[in-house]
Amino acid sequence: MTGIRSLTRALLLTATAASCTSPGSPSMLSGPEEATALPPIKVDLPPPPSFAEDNQPLQYPDGTMSIFGLRKQIDKYLGKDVKVKAYLLEIYQCPVCPKGQQCKLCDQPHFFLSDKPDGKKEKSLMTVDYLMPKQKPPFLTVGKQYTLEGTFARNSPTGFAMSDGLLQFTRMTDDKGAEFVSPAAALEAQALKGEAAEAAAFEKAAKIKQKNLAK
Repeated sequence: MTGIRSLTRALLLTATAASCTSPGSPSMLSGPEEATALPPIKVDLPPPPSFAEDNQPLQYPDGTMSIFGLRKQIDKYLGKDVKVKAYLLEIYQCPVCPKGQQCKLCDQPHFFLSDKPDGKKEKSLMTVDYLMPKQKPPFLTVGKQYTLEGTFARNSPTGFAMSDGLLQFTRMTDDKGAEFVSPAAALEAQALKGEAAEAAAFEKAAKIKQKNLAK
């Protein structure tokens, strides 16, 4: 009986192996089927970002400076009176405080300049000390290019500070063609005018005295 069982098992194993390797059927012992080549995938990548200033000049032909030029040569112009040509990017507006609530005090008046009409605020030049509280502001248009005079500094007397420089405003011409000067420049002009008037009065008195002595 044992011999018959062994023979039966041998025949079953032979039949199973034959059925697994029959023509038209894939063999479990054979190699993998040949891979089909896929068409190439075209990937359109955007150009790498440019960190250059898009050929921004350091200085314009009329002698005015760009913001890029001031910061590129910060050691040369820091603490100096400069003339800057730039676009008005944004004017600070004090947020409206809801009635009945306690809000923080407004910042001192200031605005932001850019070398481009659509420049980024983080690259702009803050311009400060141009207006006293409740003083009538100049007529300006956001997005328009202006020429301004001021002092290039890192700190201002009113508490502003920028490590890459800010502009302490001195004077400019607004949209109505009127010259607008800073409060500090106006006081200085009045002081000079007073000194000139005093000097003129002194000179006149000296001439009268000399004329009387000559008689």
